[in-house]
Amino acid sequence: MTDDESRRRINPHLLTWPEVDPARHPFDPDDVLDLVRSVAPPVPPRPRWAGFTLVGRADAERWRESMSHALVDHYGRWASGWCWAVGESDYDGGPVYSWCCISHSIASPEETLTAVADSLGEWRAWLETVAARFDDFLPLPGPDEAPDVLIMAWEVAVAQLVNLTVGRTSSDSGWYGHCKQVLSWFLVAAGVPEDRHVPLIEHAIGGRFRSWVRPSAADVNDVAERLARRLVGESLVDSPPSVVHRDDEWPDTWPQDWPSSRTTTRGSRSRQQRRPEGRRPDDLETWQAIRARVDWASASEPVSGPVATGEDAIAEHAARRAADGPPLIAAVDQARQAAAEGGPLTFALLAHWQGTLLGVPTPAFRDGPAWAKGGRERYYWHADLPAQFKAYLLAATEDDLPLPSRAARVYLDVAFFHPFDDGNARSAMLALYYVLAREGVVLDRAAPLLRTVRQAHDRYGAAGLAKLVELLIRDTRKRMR
Repeated sequence: MTDDESRRRINPHLLTWPEVDPARHPFDPDDVLDLVRSVAPPVPPRPRWAGFTLVGRADAERWRESMSHALVDHYGRWASGWCWAVGESDYDGGPVYSWCCISHSIASPEETLTAVADSLGEWRAWLETVAARFDDFLPLPGPDEAPDVLIMAWEVAVAQLVNLTVGRTSSDSGWYGHCKQVLSWFLVAAGVPEDRHVPLIEHAIGGRFRSWVRPSAADVNDVAERLARRLVGESLVDSPPSVVHRDDEWPDTWPQDWPSSRTTTRGSRSRQQRRPEGRRPDDLETWQAIRARVDWASASEPVSGPVATGEDAIAEHAARRAADGPPLIAAVDQARQAAAEGGPLTFALLAHWQGTLLGVPTPAFRDGPAWAKGGRERYYWHADLPAQFKAYLLAATEDDLPLPSRAARVYLDVAFFHPFDDGNARSAMLALYYVLAREGVVLDRAAPLLRTVRQAHDRYGAAGLAKLVELLIRDTRKRMR
């Protein structure tokens, strides 16, 4: 194999849908870390900067490439995406958060191999999310259907896939490359001949997408419509002038409930209603809108406790954390004891556990804006937030919805309300743990739940989390003695 062939073999930008389709490639997330340990070459020292020179870079890059080849040898080419991190990483513009780059992610051998395993699991989970979304849209209406119906079906699919990829990549450096790739994968899954993919996608996007810029709703709609019309055989030139839209005519809730450019019922927002110029979107506001739209009653099936095997995956996860293991273990113990006593989930309980976790007096609800994911999500503040959050916590222990839906929803509530100055992801885990344990459910496996980064605007991901919790409960029940 030549050097060029070797690099192409592990370049995730070149992956095709048959190479990554999860249905074609079995994968057991529970065996990943052991597999990584068994095939990994010796981990080199972390590269260090000396002025403008990254000392040790060549050795680190060779190790990363060797690690990729080892994973590809075992799993197939799809595994090469394990290190395709968000933004300016080893490969630009990917969807992975657990790995960053050789200069930051290489640490001690065990920490490095754990990061590799986590990243591979995260990449696989993303591919499964993409495949599930494809299943939502396929099969599309047949050629005998009215052209407007077929165009609309393609528009909906393309728009939501673009927004899914925007969210996953945080519209960071080079994000649009993976967006084009996902659209090409979808065209393959939909049976569109491969020689049409590049012309269709390039015509539709037409230079609109840029690094570090989240596309406007109007841009996404235009891309979706252009691709749909070209694919179906119609031209945008035929669109009547009366439906040409301006950027400020689109509601903030797009694409859920989004209107087509052919409708006449769009409402425009007044100048006073629009966000101040330059202000980042409020991802908490987005989450609250998504929360209201998810059909939590049908997102998961009812399951009830007791369900326990004697193993506690979340407690074991806490014990494995080197940096904050002891206080996190103590907080999990407190949540377990409180769950045995019963009662609603209150902010006082959550704050007590958080104080234990952080080693501080019981913290209050934040009194200003917050952010997460390196600033890629922002959660603004207003006076009603503490009261809304407390009401959402109480709703998590009411029995009007299936247990998995309530546990998943409160997990996301804590993540996106971001009530504390630090440790909110761990607090979300504790809230979910309490809601499940209160009804006698203790998961014996939780890696898929704890490894995946959740996005505030991902409606399908929210419902999917509820289903994932249900499946983890059912899997635990199967292993009960």
